[in-house]
Amino acid sequence: MTQFTVNDMMIAYSEDAIELASKMGLKLDYSEESLETVNEILERYHQGIPKGIKKLFSKGPSEEQILQMSKVWGGYLGEVIRRNLGGDWEMSKNFNNAISLVVSSTEVYPPAKVNKRILNGKEDDISFYYKVLKQQYSG
Repeated sequence: MTQFTVNDMMIAYSEDAIELASKMGLKLDYSEESLETVNEILERYHQGIPKGIKKLFSKGPSEEQILQMSKVWGGYLGEVIRRNLGGDWEMSKNFNNAISLVVSSTEVYPPAKVNKRILNGKEDDISFYYKVLKQQYSG
């Protein structure tokens, strides 16, 4: 049986993200600019989570569904980072069961960032996150 690495899994998730975007009529190409499109997609997920009184009457995505989407879109975000700034996917040495991307010997957590974006909305913008990382690691 073939042993899949974290790297293999996250690349597969990023390909799933491209396929999902395509089904929405959107094109992703691992460019920095494509993160704006991903932000729009994540905003749709964020808007789909019932808030306030709506929580009582409508059922949004389950915690498991949100975690799965965080892996898929986090895989894509991480691949944009990896392909443009470098890095390697690994299981975190700092947090149990966390997937990290090691960039210049520092762990970053694209799936966790996407999870925050889905739950918190625009305040956790992934394009801004990428730009901060780019300044840190390409200077």
